[in-house]
Amino acid sequence: MADTASDIAKVSIMGAAMVLAIAGNILVAYVLIKRWKALLENRPTYQFILNLVLSDLVFAILLSPFEFVQRITGTWMFGTALCKIVDFVEMSTYGTAVISHTLIAVDRYRSLAHPYLLKIKPKRVKQLIALSWIVPAVVTTPYLYMFTVVHVNSNQMCTPLAIPVPWLDKLYEAVEFGVLYFTLFCVICWCYYHVIRLTLGRQPHDSGAQIPTAEISLRRSKRRVTKTACLIVVAFVVCWSPTFVLSIWRIASGTESVHHGHTLYEVSFYGTFINEAINPIIYSAFDRNMNVYAYIYCGHRIFNRTTEAESIRTNERIDNRVSVVTRELRFAEPS
Repeated sequence: MADTASDIAKVSIMGAAMVLAIAGNILVAYVLIKRWKALLENRPTYQFILNLVLSDLVFAILLSPFEFVQRITGTWMFGTALCKIVDFVEMSTYGTAVISHTLIAVDRYRSLAHPYLLKIKPKRVKQLIALSWIVPAVVTTPYLYMFTVVHVNSNQMCTPLAIPVPWLDKLYEAVEFGVLYFTLFCVICWCYYHVIRLTLGRQPHDSGAQIPTAEISLRRSKRRVTKTACLIVVAFVVCWSPTFVLSIWRIASGTESVHHGHTLYEVSFYGTFINEAINPIIYSAFDRNMNVYAYIYCGHRIFNRTTEAESIRTNERIDNRVSVVTRELRFAEPS
């Protein structure tokens, strides 16, 4: 049972993060789906964000209750079969979340660094989203064998056991870390580094002339993109670093060197869970198209269905005017 101060604190943090993750991601998904034509049709970034939201919801709604009960009771009471299934899906959704972050980063970089390129075709977007679920599921399949229920200090614990062949166990941990975490982490950092460099590196020369409205909009857009990129990188690095350390530790010492309940595992678990809770806050706070507050309280004025088509046509006309300045500045709003 959670009877010590530290146990109560951990349960409280997890409960708050679970409520925030479920509520926040549901609201963001609701806004994205309600504004399907304006945001999701032919706009890959928002489709990747929706995919990230869905992966967070799978964990928050379907999987976190098991972890929550385990932390309250101090024991795993759901049997070996659910132990294998729940933790396999949990590890798989972690991979889907990281791939989704990577796809968002690549699409933002692509729209800024190469604004003249065509958008990713809808068919290719669907294929990338499908791969974001298939690849982690394939890579984490061995966990269906490795996870089991063991007895620790008179309590039952769902934790992975090492593959019987030591070198194979470490090789698998290295492959999983390289495919699902390290490589994608490098891509994310590289993309957002260039996003920030592009948005801050070039400042148009005013020369005392009146600044066109389109150029002012672009400058504001650049500031929003920079803030969002910085927050995403900082949140991702801070929240996922313990998971990277955990993976490296297991590569060096084997899977069983860090079991569930170990301090390093607990820190990595809470870090990734908190990241899932703050993702919707970051995206909705700095992207006016996903502003949940504005949609809920001002939806009848801003997002009314009767004016949706007119809004789209207006945005298209604005995009045409802005594209002239874009060719000179080589900056564009993320697609």
